[in-house]
Amino acid sequence: MRSLKEWQDQFASAATAKFPNNTNWSEKDRVLSILRQLADISGALQKEEGILPSSNHAHEDPDHRIAALIADVLILVDERGYNLDEELEKVLTWYQSS
Repeated sequence: MRSLKEWQDQFASAATAKFPNNTNWSEKDRVLSILRQLADISGALQKEEGILPSSNHAHEDPDHRIAALIADVLILVDERGYNLDEELEKVLTWYQSS
């Protein structure tokens, strides 16, 4: 099983290869991309519930959209150069505190 760091490295590398023009993205650009991913998740959930019409595109799958959001977050983590494993441990500790 891959560690979060391995996923982070692989997504960052793949994003650079797939979108070479985006290598100059700022953190703000990445956050805007994350916000677009959230909107895509909302739309996909609405299509899944029949609220919006669907044309059965793969990108309308909520699970796929959630995974794409996680990938975008991992790319942001890589760009910021911090250890997500350590940060998640801190966040989990906060959740578990009373």
